[in-house]
Amino acid sequence: MSPPRFIVFEGPDGAGKTTCAGLLAQRLGADLLTTPPPGVRRYRDDLLHHLGSGQEAHQLFYLATVFAASETAAAALARGRSVVLDRYFLSTQAYAAFRGTGLDLDDLGRHLTPACATVYLDPPLAVRQARLDRRPTTLADRETVPSAADHRLRQEHLRRTHLPVVGRLLHLTTAERTPTALIDEIVAWLGP
Repeated sequence: MSPPRFIVFEGPDGAGKTTCAGLLAQRLGADLLTTPPPGVRRYRDDLLHHLGSGQEAHQLFYLATVFAASETAAAALARGRSVVLDRYFLSTQAYAAFRGTGLDLDDLGRHLTPACATVYLDPPLAVRQARLDRRPTTLADRETVPSAADHRLRQEHLRRTHLPVVGRLLHLTTAERTPTALIDEIVAWLGP
């Protein structure tokens, strides 16, 4: 029996994080978490509206959900449960930088439960765009679709992959692969 693991999915909107995180959690019999969690997500848009347009307040809101997920993951790991998390510190910081925050808070990652492994899903822009077209999206989702914005967001993610909170990194390009095929590859990479 393998020890409990903490596996994180990161990447831009439309990368397939939610689908893959759910499938991997099911395959591993792991707890599935998201940031923000569903109970907070239903109030997110209203809360962000009331926080105003300052990206620093938005960044701190999302970081609060990351710290809460860290505590939940640590408690599950202590009980011997593996955890799969849809979006964690890497995406939170990448999106904050992309949106122009004035706060450089990457060092806060050292206070979080580190992932055993982070899977960075990296689909081509056309795939992201098609996925976003099939679901309800916000202006915030759409602002990352122009080619230059997509490139910048990816760079903000990748320049943080060295942070200890990331753990081992698996960078997967996801074009023309089914979610099941991706999960098979991830499970093989994770090992026993």
